[in-house]
Amino acid sequence: MPENHKKNFRFRYLIDKEFQLKFLAHYSLLFISGVIVTLLSLYWLNQSKYDGGAVFRLRQDAQTVYWKVENEDAAPGEAKEKFVPREIYLPNYDHKLDRYEIQKDAVVTLSVLYLFLITVFSIFKSHKMAGPVFSIKRSLQRMASGEPIETIRIRKGDEFQELVEVLNEVIQKRMNDQSKKST
Repeated sequence: MPENHKKNFRFRYLIDKEFQLKFLAHYSLLFISGVIVTLLSLYWLNQSKYDGGAVFRLRQDAQTVYWKVENEDAAPGEAKEKFVPREIYLPNYDHKLDRYEIQKDAVVTLSVLYLFLITVFSIFKSHKMAGPVFSIKRSLQRMASGEPIETIRIRKGDEFQELVEVLNEVIQKRMNDQSKKST
């Protein structure tokens, strides 16, 4: 194998696309089903326990109200109290916003973030599995076709370390048997 090919091969994370994408799909389906169960639980909880869970938001238009204050500058004979106009924003109850809607938005936002993290994790994790499987498969195909046998090499931290060690022992024995037959 040329040195340049080895260098590029190490940074390719989708080695066995079918296996790795299936691995990702399983994690994603598990996660999405968890999100659906969470949303259904929140909906049921808010509908049954909090009678719809109504919340409010403030209106966009100000309402003018008059506050009764003491009139310190009142002249003799004038009223000691006066009414001062003030604008306030009142709650708007004629909308469909409730606790479930607020919680749903938060759950969906976090779910998108978690789905992204799961995607990244599963690609890297499956790479540590697919790399050794690819090397084992390639070595076994060489063995079956009668090509020269080499030991299987995998990186530190890859999965299936024990399996590779056992297969390397088998390959080593076969290489020893071939060298004894040729001498």
